[in-house]
Amino acid sequence: MAFPLAAIPIIGGLLDKILDKVAKDKVDDATMEQLRQEAQRMLSDEGQEDLQAFYNFIIDYEGKASEHGKFIQWLRGSVRPILTYVFSGFFIYIVFTWMTGDALPEGSLTAVKLVFGINLMTLGFWFGERAIERSGITELLKSKQK
Repeated sequence: MAFPLAAIPIIGGLLDKILDKVAKDKVDDATMEQLRQEAQRMLSDEGQEDLQAFYNFIIDYEGKASEHGKFIQWLRGSVRPILTYVFSGFFIYIVFTWMTGDALPEGSLTAVKLVFGINLMTLGFWFGERAIERSGITELLKSKQK
């Protein structure tokens, strides 16, 4: 059974509800908890198998980094930073153009919205994880899983 890893909590919640409806009156609380834990373990194992299969596919398709030369390693490692510089520079250019009162070309509002969205994604990629960890959201989510 292949399903996205993000679906594991949803499926786990559905399994809990199904177990409550079907087996709650037929088994004691200890057995019910054991059934829940077994279902969660099976979901987790399945998710790990799918994740490992995906990693193996990527390695087979692209190869390991150590199998490539230094230039290819540098090129692969520089794509995200270079794109971040390009899109951030373009966004800064747009902001300064507006601030100085120069008119942007007609119909460029869609492009501005697109560049703004791309900047949110790239900067979120670089700095979002640190901000989320400092906010305490990850600890809250981990405590709800237990």
